[in-house]
Amino acid sequence: VNCTGQGLSAVPPDLPADTGILLLSANRLASLSTAAFLPLTQLQDLDLADNGLAALHTGLPLPSLRELILSRNMLGALPALQGLPALTHLAVAHNSLATLAPGAFRAVTQLQDLDLRGNRLQTLPQDAFAGLRALKYLDLSDNLLEELPKELLQDLQKLETLWLSGNRLRTLPTNFFPEGHLFAYVFLTENPWHCDCNLRYLRAWIWQN
Repeated sequence: VNCTGQGLSAVPPDLPADTGILLLSANRLASLSTAAFLPLTQLQDLDLADNGLAALHTGLPLPSLRELILSRNMLGALPALQGLPALTHLAVAHNSLATLAPGAFRAVTQLQDLDLRGNRLQTLPQDAFAGLRALKYLDLSDNLLEELPKELLQDLQKLETLWLSGNRLRTLPTNFFPEGHLFAYVFLTENPWHCDCNLRYLRAWIWQN
């Protein structure tokens, strides 16, 4: 069902019960609860981008939802993500997230793709991504990150692609990349790397990989 750019300030109440993909981008949904989608028992993909969304209240279960797009909104905090056990793709790019709570994604352990680019993240707790053992793609580019905790990637056993471009990183902690872990891509461009002895670990890691 395509409701893109319709000037909606609320979710239409008469959507087909068998809706699997719902496009609600570019509307005026400033505040929303997942309760609005409970009648859609087969909903798998939900696009809420470009809405000026400042709050998303979760909790009531959407057991079939696999993809949730929240990009280009006004979210100052990450929604709780409760009641979304099947979620594999989450995009919260280009919002106003300044921090992530420890274990922020423990409720969505099936997540494979997480897009957090273009926010205001300056620091991350060491267990920000704890429990995401299925995660393959993590995008942290275009934030304000100045340093990263050594243990940040420890739970991400299946991570294939990591974006760290466009931050304020000057160095990385020794042993930041889990030993023996093979990445397909790691993007490190557009950071003010400071080439002193603290960067020897990163230089050696690049040579070895």
